[in-house]
Amino acid sequence: MDTTIGETHKTSLTQPRVWVETLWLLESLESESPLREIPLQLGLNLILSEPMEGSLGHGVGKTAFCQLLRFVLEDPQWAAGTPLREELCNAMPSGAVAARVHIEGEAWTVLKPWQHQKRYRAVRGASWQQIARNEVINEHDAYVQALDEKLVKVLPVQNLPGSDQPIQWQHLLAWCSRDQGSRYQSYYHWRIEGTGFTLPAQSPALVVKIVLGFLKDASLHNKLKNKESDLGQLRSSITNLERRPADLLAHVKHQLATALGVDESSPFRAASLFDESSLRALAEQQIEKCVDELQLLREQRNSVEQERLTVLEQFTPLLTQKKAVANRIAQLQAAISGNYAEVERLKKESDVLQEKLPRFCEPGNRLFRECNYVRERIDVVQLSSIRDTKERQRRNEEYQSELAQQQQFLNELEQSLFPFDSNIASITASLGDISSQEIDILNRKKQLENAIAEYEHYENIIANPLGWQELTNLKQQETALDNEIGQIKLAIHEQQALYADRKRTLRDAADLIARSIPGFTWGDFDCDKTPPFHMGPMHSTTYGVLETLAGDLVCLLDSGHPESCHPGFLLHDSPREAEMSESLFWALLRVAKSNHSASGQYIVTTSTKASSEFEGLVRVRLHSREEDGFLFRKRIGMEAKPLDI
Repeated sequence: MDTTIGETHKTSLTQPRVWVETLWLLESLESESPLREIPLQLGLNLILSEPMEGSLGHGVGKTAFCQLLRFVLEDPQWAAGTPLREELCNAMPSGAVAARVHIEGEAWTVLKPWQHQKRYRAVRGASWQQIARNEVINEHDAYVQALDEKLVKVLPVQNLPGSDQPIQWQHLLAWCSRDQGSRYQSYYHWRIEGTGFTLPAQSPALVVKIVLGFLKDASLHNKLKNKESDLGQLRSSITNLERRPADLLAHVKHQLATALGVDESSPFRAASLFDESSLRALAEQQIEKCVDELQLLREQRNSVEQERLTVLEQFTPLLTQKKAVANRIAQLQAAISGNYAEVERLKKESDVLQEKLPRFCEPGNRLFRECNYVRERIDVVQLSSIRDTKERQRRNEEYQSELAQQQQFLNELEQSLFPFDSNIASITASLGDISSQEIDILNRKKQLENAIAEYEHYENIIANPLGWQELTNLKQQETALDNEIGQIKLAIHEQQALYADRKRTLRDAADLIARSIPGFTWGDFDCDKTPPFHMGPMHSTTYGVLETLAGDLVCLLDSGHPESCHPGFLLHDSPREAEMSESLFWALLRVAKSNHSASGQYIVTTSTKASSEFEGLVRVRLHSREEDGFLFRKRIGMEAKPLDI
């Protein structure tokens, strides 16, 4: 059967976007020759560790080879979950790995010590020896940038729908170089330690769609994700709102039972007409009691108010009279004080004139004592002062007498008012107590009434949720949002219909591979299903692994399609050991072998024996019969370390 893939479409690439030509293992940067050189080619490359006498084919360095390939291809997780880096640093602390990597036709030589990240180097058009001796300018940053620009920036969508996470080279490389820990059980499980996606459940499938050309515009998917997120939040709000009446009903019942001092398990309504043990009946009894207590307090208030009026009728005239007496006393004291001040002023007026007598009067051209007018004025002032002083002294005596009488009267009034003050204070305190009691009873009454009303309100909502406007509004929003999501999904489906020819190409390739494997009669591809590749009619766990491997191979062989952005590089570490039969494994590799001229590089490690037809594709044979058979020409790792004593 002809198993050549790719005849149904024209390829736009003559070689993979990225592939590794040679891998060198260096014991140190000062080494003149590599510890091991592994040449690789386009098409299928086999790294074998066949079982033989003295070697089971395991623990010789196949997985380490894959990890180092990932290392030179800038996989930040190349040693994650394994002790390889630590083992290399212990066994060969000055060692490094070098490789010639082709990116879009441009050859890079990469050199990376496993112990010193700052000494990572990459140069175009130079040998690893020149790089190790620092004879060329380091372009490692440009190498990393080239991987991003040539392999990631070419993608039609740069950010993953839903998470908006930027797609990175490490995401693509994880798909193209599944680690052995994933066991090939799930098509979208690439790294046992995780791939760095913020949404690991959906992001791998989206990466595959984007790379294969099934998602060129993420706007609808982003809109769908946002709408589905909105719908999820809305439904959460609806669920909380639907639960709220029952929660509030229980809360109100708890408050009511606490206020009544009864068990919360008591029913809200009476089971019969004569049952008075229900919460509602007890609450209504308490409300009636509150009404009776309020009526008694109103009667007490009226009685106390009447008593207060009676006291005020007696108190007010005396208080008015007290104020009048106090006012008269103030007038008398002011008059007495004023008279004393005027007497002093009159005495001083005569003295002031006497002091001026020795002085000279310029207008009269004589001394003041020789001025008749001044002498007469002094006599008049002295006479008036004597007369006025006597008059004012007489009045003060009268004022003093009246003042004494008024003060005695004021004392008598204050003694009469004292019992009234105590009585009024007592009455005011009684009114305050009555007001406090009224407020407490009113609050209790209102609390019970509100509890009954709220309970019945939430009870009605539970019985008739459609009558709850708030819930109805949210339900209407849910329906509208659900319809909008349906429209977006329909638009996405219509958008996917545009890729019918593209799907047919991959489906035909999957079918061709399936028919080339014994026991299988059909193969299928659907990017909207998980897994996307299926083969039949047989199925078991073994065939699930086969579907994963075959799916990867289909994508690799399709990498030359104009619609594909696949790197054209594929690395499978010991897939036969992942619960897969040997015959199916080699049948699949025959398909890869028959497409040797395709624009892709497929590297496979295995511990099974290859037939002679694959001999020309074996790049290195590893074994454990002697030290030279190991990848690093010696055993490294736990078995190489001396035991602690």
